[in-house]
Amino acid sequence: MKETKINDAIIGLKQLNEPIVGSISFNKPVNQNTVITIKTSNMTIQAPIAQIKLVVFKLDAETFGFIFQNKFLYDKKDFESWDKNTKCLSSHELQPNF
Repeated sequence: MKETKINDAIIGLKQLNEPIVGSISFNKPVNQNTVITIKTSNMTIQAPIAQIKLVVFKLDAETFGFIFQNKFLYDKKDFESWDKNTKCLSSHELQPNF
């Protein structure tokens, strides 16, 4: 198993009303039983990957990445728009992960 860690992300979980900002890590390969670990400045949450509504993160200097319905998605086309909107939501500019 290989651990994947995304250090600066906006994370929406089914059990929370508001998204949280922090890091998320999980082991690959991913399946429906995969447990994710989310760390914020004041808490650590472990939950099944099925609890994720959406994860938004800056993959690199020109690409945003998303985890949605257990799939990884990427967007280079709307980078400036995602950068602006995530900065408003997280109160800081997300840092690239790779």
